Amino acid sequence: MQDRLVFALRAAGAALAATLFLTGCEEIVYRDREPFSQPLDASSGFLGYYTPTTRQTNCGNCHAEKQAEWLGTKHANAWTDLQASGHAQDFCNSCHTTNEAGNLVAVAAGFSAVQDSVYYDVQCESCHGPGVNHLAGPETNQLLASIAVDTGITNGCGECHTGAHDPFVDEWVQSPHGYASSYVAEGVRDPCANCHEGRRALGVTFAGMDPRLSALVAVKGTYLEANDPIDAEHVQPITCAVCHDPHSASKEGQLRREVGEAELTQLCVSCHRREGAPEPSHAGRRGPHAAQGLIVIDEEAGWKPSGWPYTERLLPTHSINERGCAACHVTPFTINDASGNFVKNYTGHLFAAIPCIDQATGEPIRNGTCSLDQRYFGGCTVSGCHGSAEAARTAFEVLEARMDYLTDQLWADTDGDAVMETTDRGLLPKVLAQAVAANNLNALNLYDTSVTDAERSIWNAQLAASDNRLYWFSFKIQGQNSCNPVSTSSSDKCPGTLRSNTGHRSSGGGVHNPFFLEALLTETIKAIQAKYAVAPDRPVDLTVHAAPPRGVRTASR
Repeated sequence: MQDRLVFALRAAGAALAATLFLTGCEEIVYRDREPFSQPLDASSGFLGYYTPTTRQTNCGNCHAEKQAEWLGTKHANAWTDLQASGHAQDFCNSCHTTNEAGNLVAVAAGFSAVQDSVYYDVQCESCHGPGVNHLAGPETNQLLASIAVDTGITNGCGECHTGAHDPFVDEWVQSPHGYASSYVAEGVRDPCANCHEGRRALGVTFAGMDPRLSALVAVKGTYLEANDPIDAEHVQPITCAVCHDPHSASKEGQLRREVGEAELTQLCVSCHRREGAPEPSHAGRRGPHAAQGLIVIDEEAGWKPSGWPYTERLLPTHSINERGCAACHVTPFTINDASGNFVKNYTGHLFAAIPCIDQATGEPIRNGTCSLDQRYFGGCTVSGCHGSAEAARTAFEVLEARMDYLTDQLWADTDGDAVMETTDRGLLPKVLAQAVAANNLNALNLYDTSVTDAERSIWNAQLAASDNRLYWFSFKIQGQNSCNPVSTSSSDKCPGTLRSNTGHRSSGGGVHNPFFLEALLTETIKAIQAKYAVAPDRPVDLTVHAAPPRGVRTASR
């Protein structure tokens, strides 16, 4: 190891020279300075700090830009923050120093082997591994970090960001972004992989992650798994490094993009923006897909019927919260026992805005089903939007009931069989009855490639429907025709059997954009009544109850 280090130091050059010219006299000053320090942990080769007092890493002597970015992160202050916390104990050191945690080294190394200040903080080598071999051959020994994450993986973020104090990975593996999702099935398919597969998301959705020339990136990769094939064996879910920048704290939470902007480039909207509006000549059986962000910022969301009265985007108050989607979906809190003693932290990485709470343990339940009074509404108060959790809960109940009322005007599944039938209530069953009488079932056929206003109204209802009306997200239509597909794509084919039409849940019970969703439904109901000459069974309240966005204008009809 020592021989390798000597070779590395010689290769890098052991002396720095400067020439100074003063008043016609040439004065040459030589100063000997080793460009890298020798590792105190010689057996593993962790270099650690070059100058501990200034937190100058050995790696940073060459990678100056990354050094400067890293200084702004919490990792650069991990040791100091631990000592200042008043709770420092020896077992904390492994996650507040540079050692074998977070990289591929499997033995005690760095601070675990030599307890010296050169190994304070979570330095470059914590993720990339010991630097001595890299010095010996910078081009041949690439210290690539891993983006793989799981509570059982012995490298990467999960070795430290787990457990009672920092259960980020524990929650993430249960979340829709982690191993609890359908990432394997969707991650190997195009174009689904762009948002369902971590490496593809880094390369496509968050393009520009690596400043090197693309040809060089293709050869060397930018992280350990970069060049593995995207197949069922190697597919990665949306891991920590997809959303978080390991090197830079220029944005909140070391995120790759802003979270508070009402734009398509906002971090969450980057993926939650796939299919928000029905397309002409495209089978609509799949319905809205990942349209949550489009609803929040009113961008290409829904079918705007003829005579749409608004002249600009309708942005809800939630969209201008400085934490954007994270204000509700990533809300941390502390879980204590009945005596008030600390049990664990919740980091918000289930990404549930109002999770069900286990009444015995106080912990959020993944995909829990419960009454509203057993859900956590604390995030609504922390975000600054509501004065109390109870006020937020009441507002949610009112808004969700309004969404249910309006979608029921289009279709209420009265017999609970998730089949739209002429005997159900609402305007669309009446349109269906007209189609049956005229032997024109394509008026409501989401498997053909014609798009009618009745089918567009289904799309809008799917955008706005709440969890109380789950039939909107998987249903059939009585007598739905099969057809001869225009294309050979399996997504456009109309099967001979009666299969379900589907859609993603998008509205958050209406919360994602109350005024826009209410306006979309009321205008849709008006359009269907006029287009098909059908009337509701009883008078319908089509006023928009939600507070209008600031500055919203109504166009003259």
